[in-house]
Amino acid sequence: MLVQRHVQGLNAGEWEVLDIKVELPDALRETFFARSGPTHLCPEDNRGYHRYFMRAQAVLLRGEMKLGIYTKDVSRQGMGLLSPVQLFPLDLVRLKLPNGSELSLEIARCRRLDRACFDCGARFALRDRRGISLTFEE
Repeated sequence: MLVQRHVQGLNAGEWEVLDIKVELPDALRETFFARSGPTHLCPEDNRGYHRYFMRAQAVLLRGEMKLGIYTKDVSRQGMGLLSPVQLFPLDLVRLKLPNGSELSLEIARCRRLDRACFDCGARFALRDRRGISLTFEE
């Protein structure tokens, strides 16, 4: 289970050495890390699970590339993130969180917000990079 808390800067050493990092647009810069708790529900929202704000620095592993990203929110099915580069639907990536845990994600959507900021949505992946399906036993 993911722990929901503000963990900005826990991986500051690793974050600082990254060459490619997300740059928050001016409109988000002052308020991005201020949000916490459950997100607001919208009647038009047809998501299967409620989302919770999860604002943190993290490292996204895309092939040999390491990217400095910000996580936005998380649900039982997936999460939102801000990436410095465009990601494409069905891309399989690894997310390294500040607490050291890693998650496999499959990109579902991506749209540009600014020059070095793309708003992406991802599902928790149930297959690894070799295309092998993962199953969970109880």
